[in-house]
Amino acid sequence: MAEAPALYIFSQMKFETPEHIKQHLVETITSAFIAEVQATCKHKNNQVDHHKAEGIRWPHCSTGHYVREVDRRLEEKSPVFGWDEPRYYPHYANIVKDAQAQADAAVGLLESRIGQHMTDQEYIYKTDLKINYSNQLIEGRVYGHIYDYIAPEADIAKRREETKFEIYVRMIWNYRYGENSANGHLTQYTQFRSERHGAEMIGKSKVQRATDEEKAKKAAEKQAAADAKQAAKWERFAKLPVQLEKWLTKEIHTEAALITEEGLAEAKAKCDAINASFDKEWYIKVRAERIEKNNKMRNDCRAWQNNDSELRKLFAEGVDTRQKLKELYGVW
Repeated sequence: MAEAPALYIFSQMKFETPEHIKQHLVETITSAFIAEVQATCKHKNNQVDHHKAEGIRWPHCSTGHYVREVDRRLEEKSPVFGWDEPRYYPHYANIVKDAQAQADAAVGLLESRIGQHMTDQEYIYKTDLKINYSNQLIEGRVYGHIYDYIAPEADIAKRREETKFEIYVRMIWNYRYGENSANGHLTQYTQFRSERHGAEMIGKSKVQRATDEEKAKKAAEKQAAADAKQAAKWERFAKLPVQLEKWLTKEIHTEAALITEEGLAEAKAKCDAINASFDKEWYIKVRAERIEKNNKMRNDCRAWQNNDSELRKLFAEGVDTRQKLKELYGVW
């Protein structure tokens, strides 16, 4: 009597990074990121203290996405700070969020690199990747072989042995700091070495596999460069809400001053000086419309500083410069 075919259940068709490695990447990138931003904040606070001690006027400026400026209102106007004395602190929520994104990107690259050494006819039955905690290195092997859906058990066992392979992986990561990084503080980048031993990849020649891997490498590098460029552009754009809020506040105060009794009298006097008529109602209407538009944009700028999701949508839609953002609100 013929042997009944056995159903072979495969365990993992696609390599997935072990959870302990994912968490290690998140933890190390987050810790390094926080330390870098904390150092930046300490430096800025030391500068504040130096300016205060020496009586040097403080140049208020944008702090970016990862540093929070917290102002203390002064009882008297200071020649150094004006009415608000700043202190600087890490924006931990943004740091953790972006560190997670960097870790996810590294995991994606690792899985993509291992995937280059497999076909859809193979599966992984064992993963042996280890973390070297002293030098930011992940190294080890991934083991697999071809799978069969239905076949006699003896044939399955033989085919497993004949098609076994292992993928050696070596992944090391480093950091770019400060101006050398994409976000101005810290970005992680990875270097890989991977190679397959054992059974040849089924359905592909060595030449075709090498060509595909080279294409994938170039595409990954091109995409990484495009992503880094876009990320750097977003980082600059994300600073605009703070900058624009301060500028809009000044504009609102300026326009409001023009429609006070004193401002209206001055505007009329200028018209009288050149024998021009002064339309008070039209003058007030124009200034009020400008104030309304400025105020709407200022309110949105304040909202974006706490939740940038709507700002990200605008950025994705092509409203990605200061001028385009002002044009969207009819502000000039």
